[in-house]
Amino acid sequence: MSRKTCIALTGATGFVGSHVLAALLKQHHPLRLLVRNPQKLRLPQEAKGRLEIITGDLTDKDALRRLVDGADAVIHIAGAVAAARPADFFRINTEAAVSLAECAESSGVRRFVHVSSLAAREPHLSAYAASKAESERALIALARRDDDAMRIAIVRPPAVYGPGDPATLGLIDQLSRKRALLPGHENMRFSLIHAADLAEALVRIATDEAERIVQGEILEVDDGRPGGYTWPDIAAIVSDVMRRPVRVIHLPKGLVALAGQAASLYARLTGRAVILSPGKVRELYHHDWLARSPKVQDRLDWTARRQFAEGFAETLSWYCAEGWLPANRLPAHLRKTSAADHH
Repeated sequence: MSRKTCIALTGATGFVGSHVLAALLKQHHPLRLLVRNPQKLRLPQEAKGRLEIITGDLTDKDALRRLVDGADAVIHIAGAVAAARPADFFRINTEAAVSLAECAESSGVRRFVHVSSLAAREPHLSAYAASKAESERALIALARRDDDAMRIAIVRPPAVYGPGDPATLGLIDQLSRKRALLPGHENMRFSLIHAADLAEALVRIATDEAERIVQGEILEVDDGRPGGYTWPDIAAIVSDVMRRPVRVIHLPKGLVALAGQAASLYARLTGRAVILSPGKVRELYHHDWLARSPKVQDRLDWTARRQFAEGFAETLSWYCAEGWLPANRLPAHLRKTSAADHH
């Protein structure tokens, strides 16, 4: 491709979106961002003249049209992970995603990358999972209307972690202690991916010139560890990184379910979105969140650069450096590595 691909991006102020934005800026792609609050957008000074910011949200049709007008590809990351009512998940995760895809198709966009979730495999577990599954079905139907039109790829990430994520702060906080109190159970098996690796994968899909992604295909993605992880695996990895034993203690499902019910009642009474809900509890205790084929790495010449040992150390170092966790939570040998990286 003689010129850089112009990419429209949603979710740039969020955790994954900020990593995707950083990856795109490194590759000098012309960018257009849909942002509800531009003040939340963190940009290096040299990047400010290289992108266009469209102020609006996913329910604003005019903003969506302006976002995709003249773009070659769309990476759609924005969505609801917390809601006061189940209907809110469908309004944002399903209806808005389809509306954006239809605007993109009408504007002549060549490729649409939709970031879904492994939760979509189990739509019965939660309204969030069901909304993601419904978005996938609607986008596949759109793709099948015309195979020669806009190419649609659907990506299901597993649990994503890395620097800058408030959602996994609690996980890293617990794992950096001698005893980690966590939901789930010992027999669970799950995949993980570092946000920077996921970002690179999404950018590769959006800019792939060889058209190796099948139209309307659902691709899962992970960090490449065979068989994924169990909680005993995580405890062993973190113990090695911290150079001291770390024990994972699982919270009883009934206790977490009670907290989920209380949070759900609070959401209904106040109208405020909450992450913890009965559905989220069912997700947290589901036994299989292992990424399956076809995976992104099966289609593209891409592999993740980090597995959890390196990713955990990097993320913990970032949290401590930024004051999200106490500085003394970082072991001395990691402080030396972190200081060397900053120089």
